[in-house]
Amino acid sequence: MIVALLATLGATVVAFVLSPVFAEARAGGLADLGDAEREILDLEEKKSRLYEALADLDFEKEAGKVSEADYQTARNDYLAQVAAVLAKVDALAPHKGEKKKARERVCRGCGEKLPKEARFCMACGQKVAS
Repeated sequence: MIVALLATLGATVVAFVLSPVFAEARAGGLADLGDAEREILDLEEKKSRLYEALADLDFEKEAGKVSEADYQTARNDYLAQVAAVLAKVDALAPHKGEKKKARERVCRGCGEKLPKEARFCMACGQKVAS
């Protein structure tokens, strides 16, 4: 009896946790994007993570947890990775002569790029104007 109750409870928790994933898949999600657009989104996410890592590194240095030599080495490595990501984004992005599909949506709060179906900004949580 207890095992059946725990199994039911576990299945409910898993369904609740995974429901946003399945809702995104049903709504289309990234299915309507081309390979280049998906890769650009992945690169933008990677760039964002690298900037966060740089900010964390700066904080750790200010707190005295990282030596100057380690800080410089790590910072240079992160900056090199950011430069590589930006070069890839530039190579994949449409050139000025090419026609753009639609105007990009940007969050008014933080300036983060928004997918066309977004109702809230993924970076700051601010509601997106329609």
